[in-house]
Amino acid sequence: MKHIANAATTQSLMLARACATAFLAALLMALVVCAGVSSDRAFAEEIELESEGNLINPQQLPDSSFIYDTSIADLSSADAYYDNQTVQVTGEAIGDAIHATFDQKFSWITLSNEDNTATIAVFMTRDAAARIDTFGRYQQRGTILQVRGTFHLACPEHEGTSDLHAEVVSVVDPGEYTEEAFNLTKFVPGIITVVVGLLVTVLFYLIRERQR
Repeated sequence: MKHIANAATTQSLMLARACATAFLAALLMALVVCAGVSSDRAFAEEIELESEGNLINPQQLPDSSFIYDTSIADLSSADAYYDNQTVQVTGEAIGDAIHATFDQKFSWITLSNEDNTATIAVFMTRDAAARIDTFGRYQQRGTILQVRGTFHLACPEHEGTSDLHAEVVSVVDPGEYTEEAFNLTKFVPGIITVVVGLLVTVLFYLIRERQR
């Protein structure tokens, strides 16, 4: 009887092991199927992105040819690093528009920074220059322009002039006339100087007359 009981126990253990093995095999199969579905879905999404041209190319080199918001002061004292680079500057149009002698479709414009300490010559089309409604001068603030183009430290087309060849010209703020109100206090130092000068002259004349 004891031998029969041991045999039954052994069969039960073998059956349990077989069931456990079958369960693990089914679980492993399910994981493989899920992974395959996810892989197919990812591959399908990748194909869709590729068809739209949105895939990121990890081998693409960084593009350093565009310098955003370069200041006019930096360009006025630029070195070889800026030469032939695409830059973008914002400044006030001052002076006058000078039409190019060799091509009447283009004009020269001078842009100045905010404190008028630096300028840059800009070569642009006459149509772009026509957007300037006011040039900066006494009692006038010129049109504020944002210009994007290629900077030349020594332009081979314009006798080595340091200039900016505009490609995109946008008006940031139109120009305006600024009438300066009359302020008498600004003339006080001059008036005092003139009065003191007259008094000294009269005093000198009186002293000279007494010495005669």
